[in-house]
Amino acid sequence: MAEMGQPAYRAGQLEHWLYRELADSHGQMGNLPRDLRQMLGQRARIDCIEPLHEAASRDGTTKALFTLADEKTIETALMRHPAGKGKWRYTVCVSTQAGCAIGCPFCATGQQGPERNLTCGEIVDQVVFFMRRMRESDAGAVPNVVFMGMGEPLANYDALMGAIDRLNSPDGLNIGARSMTVSTAGLVPGIERFSTEKRQVRLAVSLHAANDALRDRLVPLNKRYPLRRLMAACRRYVEVTGRRITFEYILFAGVNDSAGQARELAALLSGLKCYVNLISANPTGNDAFRPPPHDAVLAFQLELQRHHIPCTLRRRKGVDIDAGCGQLRSRLLKS
Repeated sequence: MAEMGQPAYRAGQLEHWLYRELADSHGQMGNLPRDLRQMLGQRARIDCIEPLHEAASRDGTTKALFTLADEKTIETALMRHPAGKGKWRYTVCVSTQAGCAIGCPFCATGQQGPERNLTCGEIVDQVVFFMRRMRESDAGAVPNVVFMGMGEPLANYDALMGAIDRLNSPDGLNIGARSMTVSTAGLVPGIERFSTEKRQVRLAVSLHAANDALRDRLVPLNKRYPLRRLMAACRRYVEVTGRRITFEYILFAGVNDSAGQARELAALLSGLKCYVNLISANPTGNDAFRPPPHDAVLAFQLELQRHHIPCTLRRRKGVDIDAGCGQLRSRLLKS
């Protein structure tokens, strides 16, 4: 605003329209002078992502594929969960990179390879897009935000933290810090840095195996930061922050779903202030990574509970629309 010769309070008005009113055009900004709106329309664009394709699941999940200014593409998902009394709880699953360098063999994004980090604005814009959709049917609803989409969030640290601050700011989207979760494949330096942050944002670690031989196969980053280093970083995180850490564990039939592997996981996590989210694999067409029978999933959960590891079986969402990370992008780019 200063560069355009405007008084400082115009910046606050603009911020209000962008993040509180979720304006998608300069013409909506009624308390800005018409000539200023025209100048903004010539000099700035509101959205830095454009919807390319959307798919809606029977379970209420919506998946969107966006194109960026350089024609890279990313995915974002909005999930709805019943909250009782006819209310809904919303979660936006956000990407932080186009593509991913981690290379997990069960993940469609991992098979696409790395492309680039997203900017802070490209990360925030994914949440803004779905908040506009939420407002159409549920005025005033504020979502949880999970950085669990495409990419490794802690490998794009500065843009991630900038986005978290904009989402959390009372002058931004005013989403509570504890309503946001950063998920990592186990980037140890990032976890150590994240431990020093004063923000109350939650941390989740995608584990998927409790021994190095298997985790080397499932999460190739483990070869660089094996479980000994990863678990030491996780324990330091809990010690420094006092916060509970969540471990994501995707179950694959005949790979990591046995009772013995559940006991191995319980031993690895023993004494740690943590919680385990068990997730039955989304079908991807890859026979090496099929979802286990439901009885096997329940047996795995029971074994963890017997060893006093708190855990929940998380319901799969969006199976009918390729909602697993990178699946929609892969299918459309091949077509």
